[in-house]
Amino acid sequence: MTSEDLADGEPPRHGLTVDTGGVRQVLCPVLVGRDAEVRHVEAALAAARAGHGGTVLITGEPGVGKSRLVREAARVAEALGFVVMTGRAVAGGAPTPFRPIAEALASAGRTGRLPDSPELDPFRSTLGRLVPEWRQPDRTAGDDSLVFLAEAVLRLLRAMSGGAGCLLVLEDLHWTDRETLALLEYLADNCAAERLLCVGTLRDEEDSAAAGLAGVLEARGSAVVLALGRLDPAATDRMALACLGASQLPEVVHALVADRAEGLPFLVEEVLAGLIGDGSLAERDGQWHVFGLAAAEVPGSFADAVRRRLDGLAASSRQVIDAAAVLGRRFDWRILGPVTGLPDVAVAAALRQAVGLQVIAADRDGFRFRHALTHDAVRAGLLPPERALLAGQALAALEAVHPGVPGAWCVFAAELAEVSGDTARATALLLEAGRRDLALGALASAEQTLARAGALVDPDDAVLRDAVGEALTEVFALSGQVDRAIDMGEALLARHGGRPESARVAALHLGIARAAIAGGRWAEAAASVDIARRSTGADTAQVDACAAQVALGRGNLAQAGALADAALAAADGAGLPEVACEALETIGRIARQVDLDAAERAFTRAARVASAHGLRLWHARALHELGTIDQLRTESVDRLEQARELAAAEGALALTATLDLQIAAGLNKQFRADEALDAAGRSAEASRRFRLATLPMALIFQATAHAIRGDRLDMEARIADAVALAPGDPDVLGCAEGHCRATFALLAGRLDEAYERMTAGARQLLGSPATIAPPFLGLWPLLGALLKQDAAGAAARVRAAHGTRHRVVGSLLGYADAVLAGRSGRRAAAEGVFAAADAEMGPLVVWYRQYARRITAQAALADGWGEPVSWLREAEDYFAARGDQMVAAACRGLLRQAGAPVPRRRVGGAPVPGRLRALGLTEREADVLRLVAQGLSNKEIAEAMVLSPRTVEKHVERLLAKTGVRRAALATYSADLDT
Repeated sequence: MTSEDLADGEPPRHGLTVDTGGVRQVLCPVLVGRDAEVRHVEAALAAARAGHGGTVLITGEPGVGKSRLVREAARVAEALGFVVMTGRAVAGGAPTPFRPIAEALASAGRTGRLPDSPELDPFRSTLGRLVPEWRQPDRTAGDDSLVFLAEAVLRLLRAMSGGAGCLLVLEDLHWTDRETLALLEYLADNCAAERLLCVGTLRDEEDSAAAGLAGVLEARGSAVVLALGRLDPAATDRMALACLGASQLPEVVHALVADRAEGLPFLVEEVLAGLIGDGSLAERDGQWHVFGLAAAEVPGSFADAVRRRLDGLAASSRQVIDAAAVLGRRFDWRILGPVTGLPDVAVAAALRQAVGLQVIAADRDGFRFRHALTHDAVRAGLLPPERALLAGQALAALEAVHPGVPGAWCVFAAELAEVSGDTARATALLLEAGRRDLALGALASAEQTLARAGALVDPDDAVLRDAVGEALTEVFALSGQVDRAIDMGEALLARHGGRPESARVAALHLGIARAAIAGGRWAEAAASVDIARRSTGADTAQVDACAAQVALGRGNLAQAGALADAALAAADGAGLPEVACEALETIGRIARQVDLDAAERAFTRAARVASAHGLRLWHARALHELGTIDQLRTESVDRLEQARELAAAEGALALTATLDLQIAAGLNKQFRADEALDAAGRSAEASRRFRLATLPMALIFQATAHAIRGDRLDMEARIADAVALAPGDPDVLGCAEGHCRATFALLAGRLDEAYERMTAGARQLLGSPATIAPPFLGLWPLLGALLKQDAAGAAARVRAAHGTRHRVVGSLLGYADAVLAGRSGRRAAAEGVFAAADAEMGPLVVWYRQYARRITAQAALADGWGEPVSWLREAEDYFAARGDQMVAAACRGLLRQAGAPVPRRRVGGAPVPGRLRALGLTEREADVLRLVAQGLSNKEIAEAMVLSPRTVEKHVERLLAKTGVRRAALATYSADLDT
């Protein structure tokens, strides 16, 4: 469905004069029953004109009036001086990437509205993908990432908006591709300061990607969703009157329209058109009269109504309408002549008649069936042989008009070939379209298109069947669908007899190896790489690049570096950009262990190579690695989230799962536990589905978030799941102890236990080629310095393992150095080292900064240096506000020890919930209940609340009396505290 509800009543702008042959156009000239929605759209346009852009998504069933509302928005926008551009998705099995956006921008190009702004110069080459006037066939440089393209579109729309504004209309988003949805998401998230209003229409189908995006955008405030319902009886009556320009109609007509149209505006027009067409309703002397309506054969279904309307057409005119139905809902009328064998003048005459009969509509961009239901009805009226014959003729005409079937024409040509019965041609066209999507890195679209090809291919056509299978294997491997890639690759190899004797066999083995790498199945990956290396015609550079990834995964950094260096040299010499990107990725990952600057140079070079050659997936991967560098330096996850958006849009499932994993790690370090839990959950879900190697660490990061939230049982459950999956993995075991359990102990105020947990975790991470350096590696020596353990030795071990490449770890080691210097009586040195470490702590790791101050202050009080009271006051205020009550209580205890004033705080702060208030609980008793539910003893509660143990005992006694349960069961009441 594209403009299924449009009844524009404007003269068409395609060069043909509409002559309806005296048949009244039953089109409603006004918008009925949408006053509230119109006011909302008008307000959104006014806001956009004032520089406060936005996005409005209009949802509803077919025929409910979505496009009518869009037309009204366009009318108001044009009256305000807006530039209005419209694009639409079309029905079909494999959507073309960016079709609606490209159509909207192409209309601007055709009318000469493309701006000549210097601001667009850096983006013009990239925009050439969507704007034909700016296309550069020989382009070799530029950033082709989805994020860059989306920013380029936003800049173009800004330039086009001028002083008034710009309205971008994207219709039928339920049929569009994922890339268009990702671009729309970027526009919605970033247009708030622009003179831009984006309006989209989509069906209210819960399982569609467009509906899912609408929900996400609405939830985060980036879009408003207007859900259109059917017209009520009064509005239906008003619309019927408006359609006929009447002040009144016979009651029987109102009753029939209400019964047959059921509140759908489109069907109101269709029912009236049917009544007029068969003579049951006619105008006489300015009044509408019924003629034999009671006995009239009013169609029992919409399809019958359409067929009856066409029965009076001449055979040649009916032939034109039938051919148009085969071409699709919206069609190129120039193809109808070659398809039917009729001259253009006859085609034009037939279209005039169809417009008059309300079957076809003419708009500024050409012709279309008035509604998706109209198109379906005409197409369904054709016998299968008729459809096949017309489709074959249409395919020949299409290939003559569009040689090479570029862009979206390729998929459309495949659909025509399929309808014509030429499945081999259809399969070949779909294979070509899928390969084009794959070359662009549009993995989701490529998979959908190639899957259709696989379903069509003749099992006896070995060449075409294997070609489709090889392309799908590559898509599965690149997107991280491990089992599917391996299964398909092995099936193809079996058909080749498993003989390592061709470049195709080598390529299949490398595809299997890359899938195994995504799943962490290193033995399988190594075996496939070895076979590929022995295959005749294998590309040594590709093999070396893949082998380097395997070596890196197995922890053999020296071998990985040698293989990656060899692959890069060969790729540079032979002009193999994909191999160069793969090799640079490995080189950067190795360098990241010891030198962040060198790693950044490698990843930046990979990003440049990917951009210069249009390798969107490799650009996303390079952006991911650069985001990891940001995370190590500042804990920022911004570039990781940008890379995730791009990877998800491209259908790179494994990369998306990895990015979610790293985002979760970064959010945990910022102590944003709820967000971290969401990100880790997404990673875990994808990892399970596609059997990815990221699953154990995704579970560990879920456990970390639970530890921060104080959910010990959930933490232990996730740790158990992770250890069961990877019982010997040092990253899993080390983080389970040093990151998860130690964090839980720190928040509970159990420093000795936390130190023991960190020691166990550090033993795992520092005794193996572990790839991560979590913050506890810096807290471990700091806590050891306070507890008079071997802090100097622990710090030396962390530094020797290059743990300080992680900025927060290096800063925490600085606090440990300050404690040791203060203990040795070097006061000035201690204060200088403390100041340097404190300054190094970035704003995103404030929890670690304040906790380091709390630990350092305790040592400084004992050793007489620094400003421990000032540090403790700031830390206490921070932890109390966060709800980390035991840490805040420890700060207050140290302040009392220093003789400083101590703030008295309640634990909760919220009113007592109704059920507990009904039991007679006071606010203080509710505070005690919170801490009892966390498993704290009376003594620990007393410390947290700055009360005497005896006072706490009395509170607990009253709690037991009022609730009538034992202490162990009090937790069942604590759930009410959060409601």
